[in-house]
Amino acid sequence: MAAVATSAFIASRRRVFGALLGSVGAANATPASMRRPGRTGLSDADVPLAPASSTFPPDAVRWLTRGTFGFSADLLAEFDALGADDDARWRAWVAQQLAPGAIADDACDARIASAGFATLGKTAAELWADHHADTTDYFNRMLPVAETECMTMIRQIYSRRQLFELVVDFWHDHFSVFGWDYDAGPMFVAMDRDAIRTNALGNFRTMLQATGESASMMYMLDLYASVAGHPNENYARELMELHALGAENYAGIIVNPDSPANLQRLGTFTAWDGEIERLEYVDDDVYEAARALTGWTLSGANWPYGPVDGVPLGEFAYDDGDHDQLTKHILARYLPAYQRQGDGTLLYDVLAQHPGTAHFVAGKLCRRLAGDDASAALVQSAADLFRSAWQADDQIAQVLALILGSDEFKQGWGNKVKRPAAATVAALRATGADFTPVPDDTSAWTTTEELMSRLQQAGHRLFYWPAPNGYPDDQTAWTSTGALGMTFRLLPRLLEMHRTNGDVASPFIADVQAQTLARFPNAQDRTAVNLVGYWCDRLLGYRPEPTYGVALDFLRQEAAPDAALDLVTDATDAGGQPQHTGVWHLNPPGTLSQHYTIARLRVAIGLLLGSPEFLRR
Repeated sequence: MAAVATSAFIASRRRVFGALLGSVGAANATPASMRRPGRTGLSDADVPLAPASSTFPPDAVRWLTRGTFGFSADLLAEFDALGADDDARWRAWVAQQLAPGAIADDACDARIASAGFATLGKTAAELWADHHADTTDYFNRMLPVAETECMTMIRQIYSRRQLFELVVDFWHDHFSVFGWDYDAGPMFVAMDRDAIRTNALGNFRTMLQATGESASMMYMLDLYASVAGHPNENYARELMELHALGAENYAGIIVNPDSPANLQRLGTFTAWDGEIERLEYVDDDVYEAARALTGWTLSGANWPYGPVDGVPLGEFAYDDGDHDQLTKHILARYLPAYQRQGDGTLLYDVLAQHPGTAHFVAGKLCRRLAGDDASAALVQSAADLFRSAWQADDQIAQVLALILGSDEFKQGWGNKVKRPAAATVAALRATGADFTPVPDDTSAWTTTEELMSRLQQAGHRLFYWPAPNGYPDDQTAWTSTGALGMTFRLLPRLLEMHRTNGDVASPFIADVQAQTLARFPNAQDRTAVNLVGYWCDRLLGYRPEPTYGVALDFLRQEAAPDAALDLVTDATDAGGQPQHTGVWHLNPPGTLSQHYTIARLRVAIGLLLGSPEFLRR
């Protein structure tokens, strides 16, 4: 679309981008070391202008944005019906969301059923036989992770159990597995369904062991091949560093860590069963943990590739013949000899009740929900509850309720940014998209494939992080020029995507023109001020400046804000097919407001999707 960018529009847009970049300290001139020879840096007029402070949406909008995969008008309407004031409504909403089984989700379930997914209900043994064993058809081999990816996106967009989906996403980062690993991918359904989703709001100790026993995790970190005499420390190290105690409690390599002097320096505490344990862990603890988990494997994964003690192929199995039966010494605690599988189960108990685990995991939950600058007081409060409730069936739900009910959560804003996948889901939710992603094995370049490819380019395709530490969860990681640039390209593109990729006769996945016409059936009401105000309310929950004014000026061009715009008259191709653009209209001068008005509406909404207010959390 040929449209003239005025100097006022450019200046306003700089302020919009600067508001986002400035919130993380990125709105500075180019450093001297990065300038081309002969360049003195940006002029004052070129430097983005960040506001002294970001604008705040209404309370309900902020809370719902942070507690879901994206604010929407329907969500706000449901929220407003829950109580007499926002505080009461929030308490009721959190309580409702923490009991997801009681929330009717029929429409989302029906959408998933309509997709015809073939792997989501298969047992681990069936996934092994039907997909892991298939070494000739890569699409079929990886169909389980591909369908899990699509199902997850559908639930993030359409499920009414929004907090549950948000927490599932958190745990997939915490227990990160690269979904397209050749051996992990075929078994990924079982990990998502049986280890993560089953325990997402329940007990961390249960989930810790369930993820360790899942085939995808075993292949990702080589636990399946850890045997007596040759223990593999990959899983044991990540179990301590990433899943439980955290690097914040790692003391490094220390000779004789349990000497009186070292115990005093590293600290001790009394465990649930009266044993004295060390607060910080060292490399020897990793090695001993690896020994404790020898023999924990998958039936059929090791030579001679038959079942282990009759356990169906692909399921977790304990092979006593491969277990190191001798005494272990972990965190100053002795594990007696010949405890067999009990070594591993005791190890999970030790890690799950450790105060270091409580602080590390609760801290990550606080940072995901309350912001990158979550206070030490909030983290400690959540950690104390996490540890005291470590054996409770609803341990995680209790901790979430504490964080979501805190003043810090309720008063904060702008100290998080939506990661690319979350921003995409939020955009699809807010624009009322009708989109059911499905894997495809044809030569066609489908809309699903385009979307997943664009998320991959933005660095945030689901289950695609190659390292075991999960996608970064701080805003500085997602506000680089590369990540933001690809996100800015992706979000407006959603408004141009058709259900059949490249076919303009196919419906848009988010038909904002049709929704706008339905909202304003009278042509005289289709003014720039009405349209931009409506979409600001839909996408952002309020009308912030300068974003509102920038989008308004772009949509109206030289027309008055209250002048009606033509959103009906459309160009057609040689066969009479509407092109969804409006018409070319630049002559006579002064008629830019009549130029490609239908397409310009989509671009104006795209500007809102790329605004700092939309990307902030």
